[in-house]
Amino acid sequence: MWQDVVLTLINFGFVVTVIPAIVRNYQKKEAESQSLSMYMATSLLLTVMAYVFFTLDLPLSCISTALTGVMWYLLTMQKLHYSRMKRK
Repeated sequence: MWQDVVLTLINFGFVVTVIPAIVRNYQKKEAESQSLSMYMATSLLLTVMAYVFFTLDLPLSCISTALTGVMWYLLTMQKLHYSRMKRK
């Protein structure tokens, strides 16, 4: 299905745009740009979307959305970790 390819390309575009944020957070040892609730909501919603694509037999979209979700889970973990470090 052509839709699977288009959705996959879009998701890889999202992955590419998230990488600089992860690297910046790591370098600065902070993740202040967004709220924790936004990171968590995005991560969870991407997980649900990946499952929906799986049930629709769109394997490429499922994998690419899951990868995008993993990137957002990394941002979430950075937010939690660096927030704890800042409090100490």
